[in-house]
Amino acid sequence: MERLPHQVATADGIQISFDLYQEAGRDAVIVICPGFFQSKETPTFQRLASTLSSDYDVVCMDFRGHGRSSGNFAFSAYEQADLDAVLDWVRERYTRIGILGFSLGAATAINVASHRNGIHTLITVSAPSVFEEIEFKFWTPEAIKTGIRGLELGAGFRPGNLWAKKERPIDNIKRITPVPILLMHGTHDPIVSHHHSERLYQEAGEPKRLILIEGGGHAEELFRRLPDQFLPPIQEWLKMTFADR
Repeated sequence: MERLPHQVATADGIQISFDLYQEAGRDAVIVICPGFFQSKETPTFQRLASTLSSDYDVVCMDFRGHGRSSGNFAFSAYEQADLDAVLDWVRERYTRIGILGFSLGAATAINVASHRNGIHTLITVSAPSVFEEIEFKFWTPEAIKTGIRGLELGAGFRPGNLWAKKERPIDNIKRITPVPILLMHGTHDPIVSHHHSERLYQEAGEPKRLILIEGGGHAEELFRRLPDQFLPPIQEWLKMTFADR
């Protein structure tokens, strides 16, 4: 499978870097949106992209302030422009587009999907419903372990304005209908409680599904530590929703 580096410019002049995992002749693509501190450069996200690319082309991106993208991270305040730029590029090349977002990348994906057409399916993992209500119990042993496991080569970020005004996924998710949305969350997430996904699920329109992974941690930790519980529902959801649309 080819892994091809690309860049696009956002409306506010940020250079967004992404990798395309491509096989000739495909018309469906999955756009992977890592969360805070994570990047397409890490072994975890490269492994995830490679796994999903067995069935679909995959775009794995770096939000501003991460990896090879320019700018500083604004904690979901300005990152919608990053995903919009990537989706504009993707839309010119694919007829079926899915998004797989993690943590703040999932929050951004919800906000973006609420204001644009052409998205065929959305999967969120450990999505916060409201940024200001993220629990992030960083002093707990599990949070510390999560942080240590996340210190892979390629991880890290350049901080921007933490206080910039942010859209609230809980306000936007109802506008995504009729795009199918799968929400996934670990029940032992020390960063973003699973109650966030439960709230989002209640506000979302049909078609929708909520999966809580018992004992699971935060975001990419679900793939890293519980792949047999994490991957099959995603693969089933993609197969079903791409076939229906």
